[in-house]
Amino acid sequence: MTPIQRARRSCSLVIGLMYVGSIPIWAQTGSVQDQLNSTYKGKILLLRNFYSRTDLEYDQNGILLSGANSGPWTLAYVEITGVTVSTQSIEVVGNRLGTLFQNEKPRPVMIGKLKIHIARPVSNVDTEAALYPIFRKILIEPGEDLRPLLPDYWRYYLTGTDSQARSAAWEATLEKSKVVPLKPAIAPTGAPIPPKAVHMQDPKYTKEAESRHIEGRSVLGVVVDTTGSAVDIAILEPLGMGLDEQAVLALKQWKFRPSTLNGQPVPVHINVEINFRCCP
Repeated sequence: MTPIQRARRSCSLVIGLMYVGSIPIWAQTGSVQDQLNSTYKGKILLLRNFYSRTDLEYDQNGILLSGANSGPWTLAYVEITGVTVSTQSIEVVGNRLGTLFQNEKPRPVMIGKLKIHIARPVSNVDTEAALYPIFRKILIEPGEDLRPLLPDYWRYYLTGTDSQARSAAWEATLEKSKVVPLKPAIAPTGAPIPPKAVHMQDPKYTKEAESRHIEGRSVLGVVVDTTGSAVDIAILEPLGMGLDEQAVLALKQWKFRPSTLNGQPVPVHINVEINFRCCP
């Protein structure tokens, strides 16, 4: 081989290596897709912000592009059935799941389909690990604390493992109030006369629960204040499928004859059952 031939071969080798090294990351979609499916396919995860739409579009940073309303978290689970990666986007498809509580144990209920479109990142992202922060902005991983993400009335459900533990946690919080509400059976001097509901509002059904003929009860802890209003509500025994939020909304519209002690109205805390009966 002449010096000129060796030089040409060396030059070709360098150019070839440079070309391989500069292959666009998104041309390697197959390996990325395999990695993502290995990590996410078959998993049941909670959709962050609990969006209720069935088709969601995000930019390359995991920020929602199109408007969507947040719904109950018990209607926001997704079972991922596949991830597809192209040069333009990532598409996640799956089954949208609701959560129904039976004997205080959650059970998934199929309620529809879900598609998630994510625009391709502008940077060279070539591994599932590099895409993970984007997925974290869209999906909530198991083990993440949900309490900061939910309304206060769900806080006590997430605190205790059963209704007794949740009630104890809720009552411990009430003890820190400026005016501590009494238990109807426990008072400084005698027992207060319990409050009485004088106006009750029936709860509404979510379409997901109504179409599946879901029935049951949601048990709520509530403080009835001196005006007869329901305040400081806590979900102690949930029903799920978005119905507990409807139970809270209904209870806020109830009006009570306040509890009295020695002829004076006093705040008390009680448990209220909100029943859902959709079918005759």
